[in-house]
Amino acid sequence: MRKTRDDLTISEALRDPLIAMVMRADGVKLEDFKRLLETAAVKREQRVNPVKKFIDVIKTNPAAVCSYC
Repeated sequence: MRKTRDDLTISEALRDPLIAMVMRADGVKLEDFKRLLETAAVKREQRVNPVKKFIDVIKTNPAAVCSYC
C-alpha cells in the first residue's frame, strides 16, 4: 500500500487524540485496537493483487496473454 500524507501509521493512529476519545467513548481498549490494526495490516499484505497475478502469469507463460484478450 502506498502511503500518502493523509494516511496514519498504526503508531500514529494509536496516539491520535480524536481516535483515543472515540475509543474511550466506545469502551475499546488500546491493546485491542492495536491488535485489530496489526491483524488487518497483515491480512492486507497477504492479499493477492489481481494485476500482479496477471503479470506473473504473463511472465511465466507468454502464450497465456491470448486467453485474456
